[in-house]
Amino acid sequence: MGSIIEIARIVDVKFLETIDRIAEDFLKKEDGEKVTVVHHNDADGICSASILKALLENLGLEYELICIEKVYPAIVKKIHENREGIVIYTDLGGLAANIIEKYTKKASFIIDHHPARSIESDKVFILDSELAGISGDIFISASTLNYIFAKRIDPDISNYAYIAVLGAVGDYHDRHGGVLGFDRYVLDEALELGQIKLKFEGTRERYYIKSFEDFADNIAMKLTTLGACGYLEKGYKDGIWVCFNGFNENILSKVERLEQMREEKFKKAIEFLKDGGLQKLKYVQWFNLKDMFDPMGVKAVGEFCQLIKDMTFIDMDKYLIGFQQIPQVIPDIGKIDWRGSKVSGRVPTQLERTILHGKTLGLDYLIPKASEIVGGFADATHKVAAAAVVDLGKEKDFVEAMERLIEDEAVSHS
Repeated sequence: MGSIIEIARIVDVKFLETIDRIAEDFLKKEDGEKVTVVHHNDADGICSASILKALLENLGLEYELICIEKVYPAIVKKIHENREGIVIYTDLGGLAANIIEKYTKKASFIIDHHPARSIESDKVFILDSELAGISGDIFISASTLNYIFAKRIDPDISNYAYIAVLGAVGDYHDRHGGVLGFDRYVLDEALELGQIKLKFEGTRERYYIKSFEDFADNIAMKLTTLGACGYLEKGYKDGIWVCFNGFNENILSKVERLEQMREEKFKKAIEFLKDGGLQKLKYVQWFNLKDMFDPMGVKAVGEFCQLIKDMTFIDMDKYLIGFQQIPQVIPDIGKIDWRGSKVSGRVPTQLERTILHGKTLGLDYLIPKASEIVGGFADATHKVAAAAVVDLGKEKDFVEAMERLIEDEAVSHS
């Protein structure tokens, strides 16, 4: 099995040095105060929080877990206003360092695998694979990054290698037939430790998690259902419990109920789009679901876009943008003094190929840039899948900003 050092040398040896430096910074800043972990609500975010939970417990530290769906000023302010100790943002926050620094009292750490902006700060420390030129969309999930970080501090974290594999699969890092890069390193550890069995289905790998007696893709799908569809009822807490204990009958029943609710709401939303709810411009097709998906979390609009992006009523050469109203009450922290819409972007497979071949703009550029134009905030962006938040009522302005950006690019290359 190749060591993590060997893998790092293949990609960027400085990345391993960065992990060590951030781990040292964490230990220097930690002085026994409660640590707050702010995490995303999909499988990768839930698994990331679980790994950090294990680390903090092994270190004997008091901690609090807060699950949020997006990073924006009002929610960051709310998180920091009554918390004095270290705050760790994981599986989100890579583009929000400046916002986080504004409200940080002691120290904040960002452990993310999405495109990020670096910052010179003595209060905010960023560990992000994208800043080292390592694709967080292919080679390393947030769970894997947290696992490597945590293991540099506490070698016993190897007991939870399977959790990092669950997170990587939950972020579809096995979509090319199997996980790659740093995700592969953690998979190899889990295999060597006897936590996982590798099975083949044609040219596709599947990872059988022994303690669950099920495959990683099935487990991860349930974790995302708990965290996304069950966000407002704190289903992500069940997801974290499951990472260590497996499913019980009550949680499986909850997953089934949430899946049924999602199916019904998605079916109604498709009918809404077919009946005129989908608006088509020159380059962008878009819709605004407002509160149609309540009480599901706003990750639902991204899942919905992913589901419909290649359906027959979707134009194959247009970017797909969906909006969902953000609830003002955040389960773990209460009411937020701001009203906004979640933006989710996806691209049909035909357009995806064009983007990945570098022939047209990706969402990792368009979503942050359009957000900036209308005063919104982007986070968790990839070339063919991206998200942001904008003020409620700015949805049309956002789409028109995207149209202008694409038109300007087309004119410059004509």
